[in-house]
Amino acid sequence: MPTMLPAPPKSLGRLGDVLISALQSVQGASNALNLTSKRSVCVILIDGLGTHNLAKAAGHARFLNSQKSSVASSWFPATTSSSISSFATGMHPAQIGFLGYQVFDRKTGEVMNLLSGWKSFEQGASYQIQKTVAELATESEVGFHVVAPSSYENSGFTGATMRGAKYHGKDLIADRFIVAQQLLAEPEHKVIYLYIPELDQLAHSSGSNSNAWLNQLEDIDSLIAAFSAKLPKHVGVVLTADHGVIDIKKEAHTFLDELLTLEELDFVGGDTRAPFIYFKSNVDIDAEKTALEEALLGVAYVVTPQELIAAGYWVSSDDWKHIQPDLVLIARKEVAFYHRAFAKKKSMEMLGHHGSITTQEMSIPLITFGF
Repeated sequence: MPTMLPAPPKSLGRLGDVLISALQSVQGASNALNLTSKRSVCVILIDGLGTHNLAKAAGHARFLNSQKSSVASSWFPATTSSSISSFATGMHPAQIGFLGYQVFDRKTGEVMNLLSGWKSFEQGASYQIQKTVAELATESEVGFHVVAPSSYENSGFTGATMRGAKYHGKDLIADRFIVAQQLLAEPEHKVIYLYIPELDQLAHSSGSNSNAWLNQLEDIDSLIAAFSAKLPKHVGVVLTADHGVIDIKKEAHTFLDELLTLEELDFVGGDTRAPFIYFKSNVDIDAEKTALEEALLGVAYVVTPQELIAAGYWVSSDDWKHIQPDLVLIARKEVAFYHRAFAKKKSMEMLGHHGSITTQEMSIPLITFGF
């Protein structure tokens, strides 16, 4: 029987409207977020700061929690590679080949890490051929600037998502706000994308309930409060995130190698909360699905890509069927999935996880200033 998934939120994928709406605001055009016309717009994306995480840390983010936030959601899976690729193009990630974090290419037999596994800027740029919002901005004579850590400037993921932008590499978060403020003071029309990955990094290593994570959020909250207080009238700011995070104890790890033999698999990828399973060509997928459903009853949904499409979480794309998994596990409880033949040791040390369809992972803030 087909797996019955919960209905996706009405705001599913609204993150994909954010950056293109910012550009349309600068162009004086109507847009999905109904942003009013501004000479320049700064979009701040805080990696891993889901609505649930923000509310839970209210004492450490008093300013952000005092602001009105619209309802918004990432796409599925709730992971950076899918979310930011959609954010950067205005397209569904399944349409541009960013199905998840790690995929298996059946054409080449290669594993692809779609976030950090690129060999060069050019490799990412040639993989994702649809126009980026940065390129659309440049074509319409609107400046487009990325203010982010310097280590990402020449990455393949930047090539795929921010191709056409002028990059400002700043390793201190405070310095990114200074640069953004300087750019906004200039008379030219522009969109600025200010990226803050540090919270997500801390969530993975220390957990989103740790003092390190909370202290970092407090610093970011203070910087945003000061930044928003100095906005000129012709400037708007949109703040959002790419996904939320759930802390999971190591005792709650579920090992898929106890359910799936290495001999029947090509790869297990995806995310720890939404593993992608790729079987060898001679394996009976229906039988495997049934066995996994019995083993993981109440713990995870076991679905095919076709079921994800039918439920409204994915869209069909013939161009990328060669990287679609045979089955996807979607965590229902607070568990993290690993197949020890494919998981890296560092990944198995993580405390913060994401990828599933829970509200904690998919719901993201959407806060505007100056509109």
